[in-house]
Formats: sequence, structure tokens, C-alpha cells
Amino acid sequence: MPRRNAAQDHAIITNARTLAFGHQLAATWLELHPDVSTSQLVEFLEKQSLRARSVAIEVHVARERMSQEEAFALLERESLRYRALMREELSTGDLSLLSP
Repeated sequence: MPRRNAAQDHAIITNARTLAFGHQLAATWLELHPDVSTSQLVEFLEKQSLRARSVAIEVHVARERMSQEEAFALLERESLRYRALMREELSTGDLSLLSP
């Protein structure tokens, strides 16, 4: 096993949980709605993401003493970075988000 620090271990666990949750959410929704299109699935996932981000903004405002605008900007930057990383990983055919 490669040597990692605690932050890297945390990132690996968080990514594993995030990917597993996303997979389960999509798979379950498709089981319940077998006739939906891909765009409908993406729309459903986007709505869930927006709901989660809304609550996360509230947490940042309360705990980090950020304004709503600052919290939104932070989450937006994180989301764009994650999407860019995911796009890069998927374009190579090797999703290695779980690697250190």
C-alpha cells in the first residue's frame, strides 16, 4: 500500500463515498423510473445537487461566518474544479479519483 498522509486518506474515503452515493442514487432512481431519458436522469441529479449545495451554503454561513455570496462562490469553485478533474480523468478512460 502506498504511503499517504491523513489528508490523502480522507480525500480517498470522501471520493469513494461520493462516487458510491452518486451511483446508488442514479441506479435507484432509474429502477423506479425505467423509461426516463439520460437528460431526465441528469436533470434529477442536478436538482439533488442544487438542494445539497443550498444546505451547504447555510452551513458555511453559520459555521464559517461567510456571506451567502462567499459560500456560493466557494462551492462553485470547488464544483468547477471537481468537474474539470473528472472530465480530464474520464477523457483518458481512467477514472483514478481514488488514487493519492
